[in-house]
Amino acid sequence: MDYNYEWIIANKNASYSSSSASFANLRTYHGIFVKNINENYDRMVMLSKFFEEFEFDSDRINLDSNYYPGTVFPDGRKYLSDLNDDPYPQFVYSSQNFKIKKSIIMHPLKDVLIIKYEMDPEPEIARFYPLLSFRNSNDIIRKGDRIFVWQKNGKFVHFSSVQNNLWIGADGNFITDNLWYYNFQYPVEIERGSHYEEDLYLPGHFELRYPGKNIEITVHSDASYAGESFDDTLKEYIKSRYKIRSNRINIKNMYEKANIFLLKNNIIAGYYWFGPWGRDTFISLPGLALIPGRYELARDILFTYMRQMKNGIIPKTMAGEYDAADVSLWFIYAVYKYYEYTKDVNTIRHFMPAIKEIIDGYIRGNDYYFMENNLIKLKMGKLTWMDAEYNNIIFTPRSGMPVEINALWYNALKTYEFLCNEVSIGYDDSYKNIYKYIEKNFENLYMHDGKIYDVLPDDFKLRPNFIFAFSLPFPVLNNFNKYKNQVDKYLITPYGLRTLSPEDPDYIPVYTGDRLHRDRAYHNGIIWPWLAGPYITAAVRSGNSASDLLDYFSSLYNMRKIPELFDDDGTPKGCILQAWSYGELIRSYFEDLGGN
Repeated sequence: MDYNYEWIIANKNASYSSSSASFANLRTYHGIFVKNINENYDRMVMLSKFFEEFEFDSDRINLDSNYYPGTVFPDGRKYLSDLNDDPYPQFVYSSQNFKIKKSIIMHPLKDVLIIKYEMDPEPEIARFYPLLSFRNSNDIIRKGDRIFVWQKNGKFVHFSSVQNNLWIGADGNFITDNLWYYNFQYPVEIERGSHYEEDLYLPGHFELRYPGKNIEITVHSDASYAGESFDDTLKEYIKSRYKIRSNRINIKNMYEKANIFLLKNNIIAGYYWFGPWGRDTFISLPGLALIPGRYELARDILFTYMRQMKNGIIPKTMAGEYDAADVSLWFIYAVYKYYEYTKDVNTIRHFMPAIKEIIDGYIRGNDYYFMENNLIKLKMGKLTWMDAEYNNIIFTPRSGMPVEINALWYNALKTYEFLCNEVSIGYDDSYKNIYKYIEKNFENLYMHDGKIYDVLPDDFKLRPNFIFAFSLPFPVLNNFNKYKNQVDKYLITPYGLRTLSPEDPDYIPVYTGDRLHRDRAYHNGIIWPWLAGPYITAAVRSGNSASDLLDYFSSLYNMRKIPELFDDDGTPKGCILQAWSYGELIRSYFEDLGGN
């Protein structure tokens, strides 16, 4: 049993519950009840832990485990005999004297969590201990940092602090403790060089005597909570899960897990620390929403971002960040894919003015980019998907004319022409002159003297970004095999593509250490699984075997939990689940690998 396996369940508000298999929290992001508190997708760990004691024939059993300095205490993980977290977390604890099944479910639309215990035999006493923190998910607290107020009201106890509210409901008595537990340690945060030790507050505990063989505990912060049972909530949760049609169980399982990213009208980029990001959303949209036929969701997502457009720029995040040179171009890509799958001409008409405004904005220029000699030139180094920065150090500076930005620029101009024809509106010939110039000169500009330029005029580090010139719906180049050998020799791995050739002196194979070291490695060699998607598309278009590609990436396609990153040895890193990792693997499976 891997006691550090991380499980998670989330709802369409981006609230979640997550911890390790042993329920020893490994990160500041872990918590039994973690609530999304605003439209910027800041999350608060309300209920950090909720541990249990049971008495069977006066034998006291504690199921909890925690990391403390130099030790694990208590060691309740020794009772854990089984764990299944699909489609929701279920844990089995057993010994010769008892068996307990613990299940956790979350309402898909309300911030309501229900924990169910099924016990054999009936315990004499069951005690439940809520440890509170009421803090941001990337922070910690110490004793006295919060003042908690609580009040018993019928079955529920209401807890409040820092203008936040939480209710926990259980049968039995609530006994006041008023204690702080000290020095919980989070091993992943130690590795990441972050704050890793905190104290948690125990206001009191629930005590149930001879509770029967089944107990349900309800945790919520939702004023609309109407007393749903575990079984009722489970039905709503299962009903909310989108399915995908496939003859392969691994693809069905992959999409089942990918449901975690789909919000009411957006796509969350990854767990634990991301909210929705425009770039990630538009790249993920075909695999996560269009291929499964969730057309209404896809349309709502596109309108959500279009309504936030300012001066021809689609936002990078829902927090109102606009400093990106590619997000608006990826928006046009996503609109095209929406039309490709739906043929919804009426909706496309609503997007056409926005697409034209975006294109005119690139031509006109702004604080971030402008058009020079028909190509898009960036004024600063942190405007592409390779945007890691720490303490004003930009680790992949790409000011100039990045190759994928201009492949996307060409794709945007061609997409607009295509959609103009579909909806019967005029297309400005000046746009055609731009893309004709790019068609004629792109290869000579970016591939000459035996080098592939990542950024013009003088950055020829071998990175995977040039692949988009071959993989977008309107590719500016079509001879990928001419350059594929360099990708296969230096960049490709069974887990995705390296972000820099190992031959480069700046190559870093491991994503570890504090923020400085992790951000330095982020796009300088670390493997990104989402890049397998454009590689597969480009390779298949150039006549390479779909079955061989599927075999090569079988490690990814057989995963349920696909992370943000991998070290060079295949160790998962970064977010434990990343939307575009799933989205691009699903898209390329169905569009390029003959998936069914």
